[in-house]
Amino acid sequence: MTSVDSTTVAYAEIASRICVTPPYYALGDLASPAPGLATATVPVQTSTGRQATLINIAEAGRHLAILGLSATATVNPGSGRHYYLAHRGVGRMYPPTATLTTLHGTAAARMTGRNRAVAETELRDADGNLVARLDLEYLVMSAPVFRRLMGPATAPDATEPASPYSAPAPLVDIAADARSATAKLAVEAAMCRGHFDGFPALPVSVAGYATFALFDHVLEAAAGPGARWQAGRFRLRADHLAAAGQTCTVDVEPSAPSEPEAHKSGFTGTLRSGDHDIFSIQVDYTTV
Repeated sequence: MTSVDSTTVAYAEIASRICVTPPYYALGDLASPAPGLATATVPVQTSTGRQATLINIAEAGRHLAILGLSATATVNPGSGRHYYLAHRGVGRMYPPTATLTTLHGTAAARMTGRNRAVAETELRDADGNLVARLDLEYLVMSAPVFRRLMGPATAPDATEPASPYSAPAPLVDIAADARSATAKLAVEAAMCRGHFDGFPALPVSVAGYATFALFDHVLEAAAGPGARWQAGRFRLRADHLAAAGQTCTVDVEPSAPSEPEAHKSGFTGTLRSGDHDIFSIQVDYTTV
C-alpha cells in the first residue's frame, strides 16, 4: 500500500505530507501519474548572473529537489508530514538550445530505507531539450524527529509578502581576486520563507545562490566584466542546516574538473557556520 491511493496528486493533496511551503515551493501543475513519479512546470524566478544557462543552477536544483521529494512522498509508507533533506546530489547543466520558454520537470523517486530516499530528476524546455539533470539522496525524518534535531526555533517565521527567491544573496565583506573569494552571509528568516515553517533554515538553493554570486566576482577579476560561464557536471553535499540567526562564511576556490575532456576548469564553493560544514558544491565550467 502506498501513501497516496490515487494515481494523480496535486499540491493541495500532498502539502500536509511534505516539508516545504510557498514561496519556496513554486512548482505549477504538480501531478503524480503513478506512485513514485511526479511532473510539474518550473518557473524561473532568479537571475542567472554570469551563468550561460536558461536557469540558475541553484534554482534548477531548488525546483528539482522539491519535485523529487514530492514524488517520494507518494511512496513513503509513513503517515503525516516528513522532512526530506537533500543530502547528496550529482547533476549536469546543458547548454541552452533556445530562448527561455516554459520549463517542465519530471522526477522518479523511491525509498531506499526507513530514513532515506533517492530521486532522479530532469528539467526540459518546451521543445523537450534537456536543461538540467539532478540525482539526489535525501535524509527522511518524521516531524517529531526533525523537531528534536532542530531544537527551539532561533527566529520566528518571516511574514514579508514578497518572495525572497528573486533577490540576490546578501553577501557582505566580499574579498575576491582572479582565483578565489570569501564573503559572509547572515542567515535571516526572510531568506528562508517556506523552508521550514516554524524552523526557518537556510535552503540549499540559497547557499548555492551565494556561492555562484561569489564566483561571479572571481570570474570578473579573471576574465573581465563581460565574461560568462557555462556549467557542466556538478556535485553537491549538504551536511548541516544553518538556522536563521547564524552567520556563514562563504568561500570559492579553484578545483580540478571531474570531466576535463568537457570542461577544462572547475571551482568549489563552501559554506560554513562555526565548526560545521553546511554546504559544498563542485562545478565544472567553461568561460564563454
